[in-house]
Amino acid sequence: MKMFEKDNYDMEWELLGIILAGMLALTFYTFRIPLLFPVPNQSKNNRESRFDVLRGFAMIGIVMIHIHSYFQFFHPGDSFIIHNTLMLSNLARFSVPMFILTSAIFLKIKEGYWVSKFKHLILPYTIFSILGYWIKYNHYSLNEFLTFYALGKVFTPFYFVPLLLQFYLLFYILNPIMKGENWRNIILIVSFLINVISNLGFFDTYLPSEYHSISIFNYIFFFVLGIFIGKTKQSKSEINHNSKFIISVYFVLSLILILIFSHLFGTDLKNHHTIYPVLFLLCIWQYLNDFNGSISKVLSFIGNQSLFIFLLHPFIIHFMHSIDPYSFGGPFFGYILTLLLNVGVPILISLIIQKGKFLYQSHHLTE
Repeated sequence: MKMFEKDNYDMEWELLGIILAGMLALTFYTFRIPLLFPVPNQSKNNRESRFDVLRGFAMIGIVMIHIHSYFQFFHPGDSFIIHNTLMLSNLARFSVPMFILTSAIFLKIKEGYWVSKFKHLILPYTIFSILGYWIKYNHYSLNEFLTFYALGKVFTPFYFVPLLLQFYLLFYILNPIMKGENWRNIILIVSFLINVISNLGFFDTYLPSEYHSISIFNYIFFFVLGIFIGKTKQSKSEINHNSKFIISVYFVLSLILILIFSHLFGTDLKNHHTIYPVLFLLCIWQYLNDFNGSISKVLSFIGNQSLFIFLLHPFIIHFMHSIDPYSFGGPFFGYILTLLLNVGVPILISLIIQKGKFLYQSHHLTE
């Protein structure tokens, strides 16, 4: 019964999002207001740090989602969990779609395409999966490990890697077709319809249950949108203040709806609904230039280190499951400390590794 109710709330949230998106499009069309859409800088000299900022938001959001599960593990009936960590988790549901979208933006088919994916994604994922399986499970089975590895089940968040690899293969197929602008528009519309149909559960009975968590149909719109953004030429238009205001209003409306779903219904929303992540993307993009320089640098750095944080923080939160989060000074301080540890410790380890590589390379250059 509870599962049925949850599916109903997820469906309602999806439909409300589509209605909200329709109203937003109608508002822009009616008042002929230009919309500033995220487009990467065409300069090849500098790294596009604005998208690193978006990935920084997404990485913090992913940690917030997992913190809710951690708190719920110890205090499932506590009102703090139900009304606060659940709400923050639902607010962070833009995170995985944002990662997929930003991963697609700078994709290019060039020599060493699969070699790069192996070095920077498959190899780290393999190492962390082997280590995670050894640490987390008491009884070892090669068949079980290979199943968990293929489905990203060693740790729950690891599903993202096999999901992403499917998209890299899809890009390899779609890239020649999407060079044409007309085809890009058609494929974008089709991908949106597929994503909505998938979110409404129409593919569930036709797909193996084990595949549901890594189904590309749940996120295909965000990946195609990322490709679409990456192939769009940069516009020189300035930010329109009317556009900024309207996007902000609709984004606040979406936040109010999330608060209602979290507090009144106690719904733990899915992380692949189509509209909320796009509204988040549009809203943050309008305000990027207003961000404090230090905040932007921190978010950009987190975004730049996001894969390492993503693969390492499940280990940290796994070990933390032996400690009640309330023992860190109560629920509020426990939440803050858990967030800092799950973002900060992976960054610290990453810096140590990078420093070690730098010293090693410097030593060999001076020999």
